[in-house]
Amino acid sequence: MKIGVISDTHLPGVGRKLPKKLLEELRKVDLIVHAGDLTEEKYLNCLKSLNEVKAVAGNRDSFPLQEKLNEQLSFEIANKKISVIHGHQFGGRNVLQSLNYSFPESDVIIFGHTHRPVNEELGGKLFFNPGSPTDKRLEKNHTFGIIDIGDKVNGEIKILEEGS
Repeated sequence: MKIGVISDTHLPGVGRKLPKKLLEELRKVDLIVHAGDLTEEKYLNCLKSLNEVKAVAGNRDSFPLQEKLNEQLSFEIANKKISVIHGHQFGGRNVLQSLNYSFPESDVIIFGHTHRPVNEELGGKLFFNPGSPTDKRLEKNHTFGIIDIGDKVNGEIKILEEGS
């Protein structure tokens, strides 16, 4: 099972559309997970036109989108429990510790908000933040992630090249 993971797209604030290369990559996965800050429903619908999508609300999402999406969600794939939250709820302090406390039974915890990629295994859990595929205010690269779930769980942060 291959999951394409994105967060913090912040459209149309940082651009008008999702990068072409990102859309190509998201067509190849089994599931897309968006960890919040889509901002407008039309971008969620764009992702849904590519693949199945699971998404949570972020702090910068429009009110109608926040009404439609939950702040967090958990689901199971291939006997692995995956939890998703945007992460603004933690105020930037001890985020991994707060996530671990909030989702004690999860094997994979996906979050966003910081725009900084994280692909870290601690205590048998994968903590994964894909960064942002559209906003480079806090990082030098546009990024997204792929999580492969099989016998093992493997996360990979991917860099989108300029102009893609």
